[in-house]
Amino acid sequence: MKMTEGTAGRVPLTTIGILYRDRSDAAIALSEALTERLRTSGRRVWSAALPKGEVEDGSRLAGTEVVLVLGGDGSILTAARMCAPLAIPILGINFGRVGFLTELEPSEVDEKLPLYLGGDYWVDERAMLQAEVGMGSARQRFIALNDVVMVRGAEPRVIRIKVWLDGHYYNTTVADGVIVSTATGSTAYNLAAGGPILHPQVRSSVLTPIAPHLAADRSLILEPHATISLELQPDSDGAILSADGQINHEVSPGAQVTITGNTHLTRFLRRRPPTHFYRILAAKLRDTL
Repeated sequence: MKMTEGTAGRVPLTTIGILYRDRSDAAIALSEALTERLRTSGRRVWSAALPKGEVEDGSRLAGTEVVLVLGGDGSILTAARMCAPLAIPILGINFGRVGFLTELEPSEVDEKLPLYLGGDYWVDERAMLQAEVGMGSARQRFIALNDVVMVRGAEPRVIRIKVWLDGHYYNTTVADGVIVSTATGSTAYNLAAGGPILHPQVRSSVLTPIAPHLAADRSLILEPHATISLELQPDSDGAILSADGQINHEVSPGAQVTITGNTHLTRFLRRRPPTHFYRILAAKLRDTL
């Protein structure tokens, strides 16, 4: 994964967007304070609450050089689907619990934000997934930073999912569902389902069954350009297809889902060293013991 080191010669960032979690009074307050402060310093600034569900068309983002995201990892996932198609980097300010994806704590903003906006940063590029859902002639497409999941619906019964890898029939998974995650998403639902943790700079995706009927049905790490095809079998009840746990669609038996690496990347501004991931990971794993 490409990591572009920051240098003193970078041009300062002057057009800034702010997306904030509107359920957090503290995030709203910081958004208002930053908007006033940055405009006073001569920068162009817009701010808005993070959209819920399907993301907006992104027209507001045109010309934006960086988006400050005031929220937790879920807020970052929403912002990533908005910013990645326009190659706009994200700087996350943590108002969540874990903060795998965020960069700054609110208490650090006054001291450290000017360094990023002045050009002192490196760019952390993360792989994304693209999913296409087909039922008859109908097609739906969406992208995800963490994962694409096909999971059983309201009925408490396993579902049967045929799996093809690069056009080769792999198996029929009988389980509560399957997860296809990026390296970034490997510490999310994939980890909870017993899947492996990948360093975020790895481009491979991971295929992980959820509570499989057969103990031999295990996670599989795929090569970076793999195409995963899933088909919900006719003898299954309906299922839900979810992108990042935020965009959810009902899937009927016979529906086919094709998942590939996306050409878009999520870009994060960083000053912390790449090894900071291990510190966050160790802290999270300690908390779960």
